[in-house]
Amino acid sequence: MAAENQHYVPKFILRQFLSNKKREQVSVFDKHTEKTFSTSIRNMMAERRFNDFAFDDEWIASFEPIACAAEDQVLPSYRKVLNDRRLDDSPEQKADLAMMLAFQLLRTKATRDQWQAIEEALVKKVEESGGRMQDVRGWEDWQPMTEERLKREHLLSIQGSIGDYAQIIALKDFVLAEPAPGRSFYLGDNPVCLANALDFGPRGNLGLAVQGIEIYMPLASDLMLCAFCLSIIEGLRETHQRAKQERESKAVSRVMKGELSAAEMRHMLDRAKITEGPVEELLSASTEGRPLSSNDANMDYYNSLQTSYAYRYVVCQHADFALARSFNSENPALQRGRRVQVG
Repeated sequence: MAAENQHYVPKFILRQFLSNKKREQVSVFDKHTEKTFSTSIRNMMAERRFNDFAFDDEWIASFEPIACAAEDQVLPSYRKVLNDRRLDDSPEQKADLAMMLAFQLLRTKATRDQWQAIEEALVKKVEESGGRMQDVRGWEDWQPMTEERLKREHLLSIQGSIGDYAQIIALKDFVLAEPAPGRSFYLGDNPVCLANALDFGPRGNLGLAVQGIEIYMPLASDLMLCAFCLSIIEGLRETHQRAKQERESKAVSRVMKGELSAAEMRHMLDRAKITEGPVEELLSASTEGRPLSSNDANMDYYNSLQTSYAYRYVVCQHADFALARSFNSENPALQRGRRVQVG
């Protein structure tokens, strides 16, 4: 079987970040070397036989046909969102987008590296305490991780997990975001990024089903898909509506008491409406399926997430890697992405 480059971020997504459309090239920042370069998408976010593994030293099993079939399944919905620049709120589209997020989360080089990192950390922990992995209950047949076993276990885990992951993601509120003027979204080689403003202490706060979870994935250089915990949008809507009602009630009361004129009340309410504009835009964008506008602070946040999660490569259509370079330099512990810590 001829060796071939197999992508863990599909070419149909990479094509939305081209810096040279004629040659199908992207501009890349390498977190490991801090160098920038341009290359064909054939070579980017792919490895030779990434989805193939040896079986019984005689056969090569391939996950590539399954990966291609999964891509084909979600491609029509993906293209429709790009063309319409709007979510249609149909169950079919949401299911496809949830499957795309789930598959992309599971399939990357970074995820495979986590498998190895977890085992290495466990071995180190056991050996530091004076033991051996073979002496740990349930690990009696343990052998050091080989590349072929790592591939096999990673690929089989996708098959076992993807359905559950997609179901959990499909329960989120989906929102689109577009970049600030003159800016573009980064695409990292581990592009499904998780964040959470809530702190759950040692348990961590980045599980797919954890309250407050935020999931981000760029669909194109000018469009991002966000999947939010239901508590976020609903909480904002309830808080916003309650604050608005209280503000209007107090304003009317002050007018009735002669503390405000009608004109002053209107001016005060108009100022409050401007202040709460971003919240109202998020709520209406969520309801209507249209993209939410971003400012420069939003863009720095989104692109920092892509940089921090990336195992090695970050792509930018405009080859503007100032933020990626600065973030990478200031966060050396994240130069191979966010890695699991074993306590």
